[in-house]
Amino acid sequence: MSKEVSINMGVFRSNISKLKSSVTNIEIKQPTSTLSKTNIEPFTKDLENVIEAIELLERYKKILETDITTLEQTGEKMREKDEELAAVNHPSSGPRPLS
Repeated sequence: MSKEVSINMGVFRSNISKLKSSVTNIEIKQPTSTLSKTNIEPFTKDLENVIEAIELLERYKKILETDITTLEQTGEKMREKDEELAAVNHPSSGPRPLS
């Protein structure tokens, strides 16, 4: 009834590293201040949309960073639990039952 659950920590850590690098490479640059001085309506609306998009991108980046931290912690807890279970089921020292 039970199935094996495993995690390859090398691959897992490599993927986490790639995720972190990708998030770090998300560059968020504010528009130049000269655009805020315009009073031509299509441009002001475009500027407002750009500012809103930048704010959303900043929120998205924070969410990704939080998710990466959660993934890291979850993977580490899985590794720790796996080691605990291995120690309980297969003690490395001490008396062992005869097979």
